[in-house]
Amino acid sequence: MRKILYLLAIIAVTGCQKNEPDLLLGKNASERIQQNKENLKKTLSEAPYGWKLSYFPKKNTFGGYTFLMKFTLAGRVTMVADFGSGTTPQESGYQIQEGQGPLLVFTTRNYIHTLLEPLTYSSDPREHIGKGLEGEFQFVYIGQEGDKLKFKTQRKATEQFLYFEKATEEDWTTIGTQGEQLDGIDHTYYLKVTSAQGVENYFVRSAFRMFLFTSMQDSHKASRAGIAVNSNGLTFTPSLEIAGEKFTHMTAEPGTPPLNYRAQSNGVTIELRHFNNPMDEFESQGDVVSDFIVLLGDQAHLNLPYMSADFKRDFYTEVGEGKFFSYELLFQSDADTPLLRVGYTPTGDQNDRVYYAYKCNYEIRDKKIYITFIGEHEDMDEFWIDPDNEEILQMAQERLTHFIQISSQGIYLWKSSLSATLGPVYYMRSISEPNYYFPGTVNQAVEE
Repeated sequence: MRKILYLLAIIAVTGCQKNEPDLLLGKNASERIQQNKENLKKTLSEAPYGWKLSYFPKKNTFGGYTFLMKFTLAGRVTMVADFGSGTTPQESGYQIQEGQGPLLVFTTRNYIHTLLEPLTYSSDPREHIGKGLEGEFQFVYIGQEGDKLKFKTQRKATEQFLYFEKATEEDWTTIGTQGEQLDGIDHTYYLKVTSAQGVENYFVRSAFRMFLFTSMQDSHKASRAGIAVNSNGLTFTPSLEIAGEKFTHMTAEPGTPPLNYRAQSNGVTIELRHFNNPMDEFESQGDVVSDFIVLLGDQAHLNLPYMSADFKRDFYTEVGEGKFFSYELLFQSDADTPLLRVGYTPTGDQNDRVYYAYKCNYEIRDKKIYITFIGEHEDMDEFWIDPDNEEILQMAQERLTHFIQISSQGIYLWKSSLSATLGPVYYMRSISEPNYYFPGTVNQAVEE
């Protein structure tokens, strides 16, 4: 009987020990949780220049944004982002809370909250107004991996691991221009791909740093990738798949900005090159153009990758029921000089249209067309003489004047593989203002 009681006593003691496993470590669960939170806060605050985060809020939809963050033990964080040179460091609050582990929460507004604010405007139909970039501001701490801190987002639809790496003093001085550098790639660069099949060039467009690369030779041939800037160049997430290869990054080539970028894999070379001197890159398109050039502004061509959002916005404008719908450069006309004219429809029906024109001179050299103003064409539709249409007349004059201005250093002509009713489609781009590019058709282009 004593043996049975002795065994029961041992079992009872053992059972009590199993009910308090944390006591074996000298701390209970709540104490260990608090210690982990304090350790994370200490680690965050000890980095002399803070931490750098490259954050792709929703992969395959948006590109990457870089944040620099310097934490204090008092629960304050100073943050800046690569949103452009106008962004300056801002201070806000943070806390280490408890979730599935220590939870880093940015409790008051700072740059990182921009990624979850509703969009009021989107030039890209893929995105939904009012939805935002689907970013987060609370991250679960997983642990350290080398010198990096590993976190995890919480929303299932965009779940991913994030890595904080130690920032440098230089990071804080370059982050503003870094954002402008990335945004400039959208309308001032093209992608050159060299492989065993030869050379192929691609137009570059972007929306929220998700870049679309569309072949200049075949508009149905395209690749997409999100881009972020790193200290050596560019990072792709997901990888850029082109010419049968996958690229995760491009390295900036030494030189004076605007920088060019380059990467190579298994005999395929990709180069992101600035469009400042395209005549060295493409074959000649001819030195004489006769008859006319028509800039294509119908609905089908407005959505081509050859049409920039800026040109579409500033030149193809709706005015109430009416709209500006075409621009033409007429080399042979009833005037004694070439004419640059704009077409306007008061009702939105292109069968009901009127034209306003400037007399001009032109020159084509080095694959570029240069236009100079002479004066107003006297022979015009009665619509433009009506005082009730004075505001529309002023808008027409502003657009023609603006078009001549963007040709001051030439408008580059490149013959694409597409065709329109009148003839082949040309890609045209202003050299002085490269954010203006557009498709057009040339009646005839021949060598002198």
